[in-house]
Amino acid sequence: MRGITSSVRQNFLAGLIVIVPFGLTLFILYRLAKWIIALISAAPAKILEPFSQFHPAVFQFITFSIGLIATVLIVLIIGGIARNFIGRKLFGFGESLISKIPLARTIYTATKQIIEAVFLSGKMRSLKRVGMFEYPRKGIYSIGFITATLEKGEFHNESGRKLFSIFVPTTPNPTSGYYIMLPEEDVTELSISVEDAFRLIVSAGLATNKIQDADPNKKNNK
Repeated sequence: MRGITSSVRQNFLAGLIVIVPFGLTLFILYRLAKWIIALISAAPAKILEPFSQFHPAVFQFITFSIGLIATVLIVLIIGGIARNFIGRKLFGFGESLISKIPLARTIYTATKQIIEAVFLSGKMRSLKRVGMFEYPRKGIYSIGFITATLEKGEFHNESGRKLFSIFVPTTPNPTSGYYIMLPEEDVTELSISVEDAFRLIVSAGLATNKIQDADPNKKNNK
């Protein structure tokens, strides 16, 4: 009975950790989109206001459609600017200014991470291998994703040893993290899927009972 209660409690907490951030993200995006569309459609609504008394529903539909289309176009234009060299420099300068303002920095960073988590998670699908290693110091173990193998003298590997490039994600947002390089012999490749590893990281370990135990003696010799 105690085991069932413990399992239910862990599942409930793991569910909260996943659902609450996801629901909050959707709510913030919804309110933000609604505010932007209303702001952009304010000018057309003012121009078309004389016609609102004849067909209020049609008036609201037209102004909303104008705001939605204009918002999409603005996002596309800004995205195109942000992808070129001058745009990256300008937005980088803007980010550096925001990073100097404590409250604005926190809001901006959190919002950017949320957007990346929702829309850029597809990049994580290219990850195929999960490893365990001692990080950030001896005696403390972390798991991460092996992104590349660097042979001796290859690219920036001047260590004289074969290294693994590893992405170490953070909890509960796995889209942010750290890039580290470790010798091959210091990394134990785990026999769990990338999806299970993400579930473990996002749930802060609460999903451990759902993940197949990894073989700690399985060393990667590739």
